[in-house]
Amino acid sequence: MAKTPRSLTAKVAASRTAATDHASGWNAALDKALLNASTRFDKGQHQVNVEFWAEIDVTNPGTIHNYCVSLTPRG
Repeated sequence: MAKTPRSLTAKVAASRTAATDHASGWNAALDKALLNASTRFDKGQHQVNVEFWAEIDVTNPGTIHNYCVSLTPRG
């Protein structure tokens, strides 16, 4: 039986998504996190907290470099 990790994080470079469509960046990061979970979590249903975050450059206007998602098992 595989050990459930404390947290799993996935990052997707903003350059791989549409420049003005932030939703596609978050969706791509979530898809990547779920794909990673399929190999790192035991099979079955899990309750997880989903955290969306970004790595940004603060300028005028600001820039997102990476869209990120963390999955953390509850309990």
